[in-house]
Amino acid sequence: MGRWLATAIVLALLALDVALPHTSLGRRGHDAVAKRDVEGAFATLGAPLPEDVLAGLETLDGRPLAAADFRGHPTLVTFERSVDW
Repeated sequence: MGRWLATAIVLALLALDVALPHTSLGRRGHDAVAKRDVEGAFATLGAPLPEDVLAGLETLDGRPLAAADFRGHPTLVTFERSVDW
């Protein structure tokens, strides 16, 4: 019984994963449009890096990162995409 229930749950989740993006609930628009209302989500090319962007991040040796560490150096900061719900 337990295996059948687990299989049914996995299949139901798979069906939702396939079907949900094609419904009005799953459509949010392009990510650039969906997140424009989030302050600080987009940077301007050539603009100074805000101090709070790196808050809470550390170097590999444990030092806290600061925007001043990158002044005078071309820098590209990217963050891995994650689930945003």
